[in-house]
Amino acid sequence: MTSAAPTPAPLAADQMVLSPDQLPGAGWKPDDDGDPESTQRQPASQPECSNQSWTLRTEEMTDQAGAGWYFDQAAEVEAITSQAFVYRNEQAAATALAAYRAVVERCVSWQMGAGTAGYSFQEGQEPFDAAVGDESVARMQTTAMVRYPDVPASSSYWVSARVGASIVQVTYRPGSLLGSGQGKTQAVDLAATAAAQAQTRTG
Repeated sequence: MTSAAPTPAPLAADQMVLSPDQLPGAGWKPDDDGDPESTQRQPASQPECSNQSWTLRTEEMTDQAGAGWYFDQAAEVEAITSQAFVYRNEQAAATALAAYRAVVERCVSWQMGAGTAGYSFQEGQEPFDAAVGDESVARMQTTAMVRYPDVPASSSYWVSARVGASIVQVTYRPGSLLGSGQGKTQAVDLAATAAAQAQTRTG
């Protein structure tokens, strides 16, 4: 009687985050914080738009990891984070990404950073296409200062892609000096690298 082949153990999340040699160019320094969002929900005029990617952290998630880097040798500091979330199965991962997509689509314009004088930041968000992994959600989030409208707005780019029972998420904040086309391209390229790595390592 032939015994069934053992089921391979799920890949650990920290094996799916980007490594320093996969970043664009040289000069990136490690950031101790690999999560692009606050550890607490921030006051917002549209509460669900605070910490949107928390939607990915469902009860079906079994592991998560993150790494971050910054580049301070330019006119503005740039930042990259790479995260990975592992779920019990593909359906759980697909459900988490679908819930996240729904939140992203609802969050178009809102304010954050409540203080005594009202909200400090005006946020705008625009989804964009990114053919990464089995399916993906990508968004550009732009932040402007409410009381200082002459200060240039800054943008950050988020690409979250499902690869089987895992989701990899990459964020790229290039600063306001880099055009949106270049920012999107860089974010998608980084996410594609993370997704390909997850696909290779999960078989």
